[in-house]
Parts: sequence; C-alpha cells; structure tokens
Amino acid sequence: MAGKVRRWHRFGVWLALSVSLMLVATGCGEGEGAKEMSAAKPSAEQVQKTELLGRTAEELYQKAKQGHVSGSLMALQQLSDQIPKIRFEGLTSIEGMNALTRAVTDAKRVFNAASFKPEEGMVAAAKIRLAADALSHPHTPLWLQYDKLLSDDVDLLEKAATDKNRAEVRKGAALLEQHIGIIRPSLLISRNPADVEKLDSLATFIKLQAQGEGELYRNVLNAVPPLRGLLDKLFLKRETTAYLPYPEQQNPILWIVTLGSVILASLGFAAWRLSKKNGGLVPVRRPDQESREAE
Repeated sequence: MAGKVRRWHRFGVWLALSVSLMLVATGCGEGEGAKEMSAAKPSAEQVQKTELLGRTAEELYQKAKQGHVSGSLMALQQLSDQIPKIRFEGLTSIEGMNALTRAVTDAKRVFNAASFKPEEGMVAAAKIRLAADALSHPHTPLWLQYDKLLSDDVDLLEKAATDKNRAEVRKGAALLEQHIGIIRPSLLISRNPADVEKLDSLATFIKLQAQGEGELYRNVLNAVPPLRGLLDKLFLKRETTAYLPYPEQQNPILWIVTLGSVILASLGFAAWRLSKKNGGLVPVRRPDQESREAE
C-alpha cells in the first residue's frame, strides 16, 4: 500500500511540474509576441531627437578621424546631454539603451587618456556612430555592412582550423572579437539581447580555444556552424535555418499548448488507472502499518 501512496505522490509532482512548465513556456511565448506587438511607430519627438543624436555622433566620428581630441570631447559631452532626453520606449530595449550610454562613457575614457591613441579613438567613435545610426535608421542601419567582414572572419577561422594553423586561428579569433566589439552596441539596440549574448559566448569560446592546446582545431570547427547560423539570424539572412539544429516553430504558443495537452491527457489516464484499483480512494495508514504491508 505504501508503494501505491508513493505512486500517487509522484503523480502529483509530475502533474504539478508539467502544468508549471507549460504555463511558463506559454507565458514566455506570449511575452515575446507582446513585445513585438508593442513596437509602435516612433513619435515625431523621438525621431527628431534620434536624428540629432545621429548628427552629433557623425560629428564625433569626423573629429576622431581628424585626430581632433578637444572637438571629439565636445561632441561626446553633447551626446551625454542628449541621451537622457530621449524616450527609448519602442526604440530599443534597456540593454540597448545601456549599451549606447556605456559606449559614450568608454569613449570619454579613451579621449581623456594621458596617452591618447588615435586608433582607439576611431574605434570608440565608430561604435557610437553605428549605435546612434541604429536608433535613427532601425530598418537600414549602417552596422549591416559588417556582414561581409564577419563572414570573412569566420571563413578565415574555418580554413585555419582545417589547415591546423595555430597562428591563423589566433588571428581569426582576434579579428572576430574586434569586429563584434565594434557593432556590439548596435546589435543590442537592434536585436534580441539574448542572441547577442550567444554571439559573445561563441566568440569567447573560440578565443579561448585559440589560446589553448589539445583539440583546439576540432573545437573551433565545431563552433563554426552555430556561429554562422547566429550571424545569419542577426543579419536577417534567409539561409539561417541551414545552420540551425532545428527549424523554428511558426506558432510556438500553439505547439506548447498542444504538447502540454498531450502530457496532461497522459497523466490523467495514468491517474484514472490508479484510482480504479482502490475505488478512487488512497487509503491512509499509520507508519507501522505501512511498514508491515510493504514487507
């Protein structure tokens, strides 16, 4: 009898877990759908302020190209004044807003350094220019031009790993990290932050493999297909699914509800079978009685 009670207990746990998982998964799907539906058209005020931000970022970029440190710092201060006045709702996520603010803060540090390096100033200014452009041109951002560059980085990594050329693998890993770093704020503004984190993880993994020993070539080659698939997703290429382990569901909420219904139906049938054995009742026994019956 104790075994039957334990079976009922396990059934209750399974039922609770199944219902919880179904509700959580369905809730996640609804949240994503609500997020997409809430992406309203920017207001006239938002458009005006993001365009001003873009012009200031362009001015910063031009000053950095000229090596004009004081002019760059002045543009950075203007950006710092403009950003808090922009209402980012509907334009980007919190992660995107923070990425833009962090890019400006990092640029100030670069241009205020005692030993200013022009190349670092150019990179810092380029990050801000691309990020500001991603806000003012959400459908045709400049950072999409990095598609070919990143594809070349991945091709270099794949060839170097195939040829077992450690120096070239390290070169490819360094270029990949550098180029992702330049567009990272823009990615966080334009794309799902979770996908950007996955890209960071893959780039970090490849970098660590390039610095290590052992199966580094095989590990790099194994990382290439998911890296290509993720880049294709971020750059909105049609052939994305060619590299993904499984196709994305066209209607995830319907799929989740259907799967949940099957699970609940199966568990319900199991419960009915157990209940028929005891007339629908679970006998209650004292601990000493359960021990004797179990024996």
